[in-house]
Amino acid sequence: MRSSFYILIIWLSVLHIIAATSAHSQIVCGDVEIVPNVGEQSDFVFDSFSKYIAGITYYGAVKINVKVDDKVPPDPNCKWMLTLFVENNPSAGTPIDEWETLATYGSGNADPPKIQILEVRVTNGCSTSPVDGVFMSMTDNGDFIEIIENTGVRINAGSCIVNVNGPGSYLTHYDEFNFLVDFRITPGFNYEPGIYQLQIKAELVEVP
Repeated sequence: MRSSFYILIIWLSVLHIIAATSAHSQIVCGDVEIVPNVGEQSDFVFDSFSKYIAGITYYGAVKINVKVDDKVPPDPNCKWMLTLFVENNPSAGTPIDEWETLATYGSGNADPPKIQILEVRVTNGCSTSPVDGVFMSMTDNGDFIEIIENTGVRINAGSCIVNVNGPGSYLTHYDEFNFLVDFRITPGFNYEPGIYQLQIKAELVEVP
């Protein structure tokens, strides 16, 4: 007697899009930019029982290099904040809490994956983010994680403490102005096999 089993594949693509406000729109800072300002993609392919159960983690999936210049003459109010947003293309009819469906396999009745199965962790050398080293999830389209918060208080570069947000650069203060983003997904067996997509956007803006 022969027994058999099969694995239903879930392919999850995370698109990383990073952006900064353009220099001409600044009020209290000079140039505000993420270098390089390009998009990338992380593909999570679940094609074995072990991957479904243990999950997949991509360390350093995204590298965010921040550069914020002072104006000439310097403005003491120049501060910045850095935020991660999740988007699932709601204009295509995607439910607010699900990954965007690109294709499905078979004709099952299970639901597409939920946004919350994607866990995000941010770190840097000085642990400047208030959420440094903690895996966090977002639930709905438009949810966000503040990597550097808008507290209204300026903390100058070189302090190497939480929420450094004054002018500076990854070139001169790497441990404060460089951020590594890890992604982790553990889907379990509750979702419809298929190909799904999410966008994670990093946004850097000045805070007058």
